[in-house]
Amino acid sequence: MNKLKTLALSMGTIGLSSLAIPAYAASNTEVDALRKEVNELKQLVQQLSTQQKAAPVVMAPPPAPAPMVATAPAPKAPSNAKPGWFTLPDGQTQVKLYGSIRGDATYDFEGNPSPNINNNTNSVPLNSANATKNNLNVSAATTRFGFDFSRPTDLGELTGKIEADFAGGIAADSSSRTTNGNGSLRVRHAYFSLGKWLVGQTTSPFVNTDTAPETVDFNGPMGYGSTRTVQVRYTQPIDANQKVLLAVEGGDVDNINSASATTVFKNSGGAVVQQTTTSGGNRLPALTARYDYTTADKKGLVQVHGLVHENRISVNDDVDETKLGWGIGVGGKYSLTPADTLFANYYHVKGDNRYLLYGNSAYVAYQNNATAAANATDLSIYESEFNSGLIGYSHKWSPKVRSTLAAGAIWYKDDNSFAERAPTLNKQLYNVIVNSFYTPTKNVDLGVEYTYGQRKTFQDQEGDYSRLNLMAKYSF
Repeated sequence: MNKLKTLALSMGTIGLSSLAIPAYAASNTEVDALRKEVNELKQLVQQLSTQQKAAPVVMAPPPAPAPMVATAPAPKAPSNAKPGWFTLPDGQTQVKLYGSIRGDATYDFEGNPSPNINNNTNSVPLNSANATKNNLNVSAATTRFGFDFSRPTDLGELTGKIEADFAGGIAADSSSRTTNGNGSLRVRHAYFSLGKWLVGQTTSPFVNTDTAPETVDFNGPMGYGSTRTVQVRYTQPIDANQKVLLAVEGGDVDNINSASATTVFKNSGGAVVQQTTTSGGNRLPALTARYDYTTADKKGLVQVHGLVHENRISVNDDVDETKLGWGIGVGGKYSLTPADTLFANYYHVKGDNRYLLYGNSAYVAYQNNATAAANATDLSIYESEFNSGLIGYSHKWSPKVRSTLAAGAIWYKDDNSFAERAPTLNKQLYNVIVNSFYTPTKNVDLGVEYTYGQRKTFQDQEGDYSRLNLMAKYSF
């Protein structure tokens, strides 16, 4: 292009010069020479123009596009998303991990029959036994962990729970459960619920976990129960403040395991004839029920409990005996102020020792008209019968400090065949508990508790219980 411009300028100059020619007396020879030179320049311009048009146009390549990076689309949060929960790969199931790391230490000032961190007022040595005193025991077996589940379905939200701790493995030597850090994994809760129905293992409706005061002792106060059973449960709301729970519960409800337990058979004079393993296991499930009433201001809660189950012993298909076990209970709590709460519970139970803690056996069994259990043609069950009561008061001194004072007792009917045939078992038991909890920072609790208790047998022999409990726990 620059050459073309130069040529054009040259031709312009020549043209202007040619216009001035008439002003001079130029010869014909000079004019002819100029014309020839102009023609040559025109031809050169045409040649260069033709070459310029024929040459390919070279354009700078466009910038390369940025490389595409494959990114997975962000998962869509499920409709039941909850803060602090995580989503499983199916994109619908929500899971939350929780639990606690806990250490316990106990010091028994009175005699202790086994190195166990749990309250054992019901089996403390009698004062006449001159048992060894001043025993220290520690354990971390009460540490627990669990998972809550939630998933939407076309029938509503399905929820569930799996929870375990390390306080299992109880055997003939009960100390194997919680002594000096030992313990084996056990299932506490394993259930799912959909709508009004629940299936799996969880707390029985008959026990009073909602209306009992807080204790450092892992078992809880006397007159308390936390039994977890395999059950099918139905919950029927009545209104915003009332509901009814009905459950069918499986398992060996009379606490006689068919694989290992023995029933003591005695003759009519009371002497032990034979201890024999019986079938134990019941033909029918236990039925439990609970009615809940919560005050409109949420300060008060009242619960009424019910229980019916079968007690059964059997030597063979032709010789067995059954009796009805049953129980009723009522309990409540009420917050007088945001810092002060009262608790109270009462039960009357016959033929059961599974649901409430610290009780005697559910019954004693007798054979009739035979000298050996194998020859028995008639069996008898004599059931225990008792009342239990629990009262407590809790006070929050500050956001970090709280205390509880509680007292619980069990007293058995002592004018029946059970008391007559089991004179060494307990007639009365009680505990008095005082404790304090300190929360130095979020999710950390330190507890100290003193318990004094006593048991008295049907023969009026007594055994005293005196223990100091210490606890440290981190919850997550």
